[in-house]
Amino acid sequence: MESNELKKLVERFYEGQTTEQEEQLLQHYFLDGDVSPEWAVEQQLFKQLYQADVPVPEYLERQLSQQIDGWNKIEKLSERKARTFTLRWIVGVAAGLLLLFSVGLLVHFQQKEDEIAAQREIVNNPQDAYAETEKALLKFSNTINKGLKQVENETR
Repeated sequence: MESNELKKLVERFYEGQTTEQEEQLLQHYFLDGDVSPEWAVEQQLFKQLYQADVPVPEYLERQLSQQIDGWNKIEKLSERKARTFTLRWIVGVAAGLLLLFSVGLLVHFQQKEDEIAAQREIVNNPQDAYAETEKALLKFSNTINKGLKQVENETR
């Protein structure tokens, strides 16, 4: 392999842009034959990458599994805490709204009962009932007349 071509191929290898075939070509070049001293570092790299049988300790898989399981437990716990916090917040807001709504209804119905009681007192006395009816009809008449005047002013 030419030095120039080899240099370009090694650069592409370091940039992660080589194909499998080009990597195999580099692997055979650096592992099978004598290499010039300028490529000694790359030869050492390829020997470590492709030839070395690194012993894997027997306990490594178990230890990694335990570590991953621990991370999963922590992640699930944090998700649960976040969900619990959100749920508590929502329930608190709902309870506050329900309380406000209940108090509003209580006040509303209490006022209605007071109005009904006041009307019953008026109805018991015919003169007061007549006066209240006259007052209501006068108010209604004034409102109607006011609206009719506005309509007349607009049509002119």
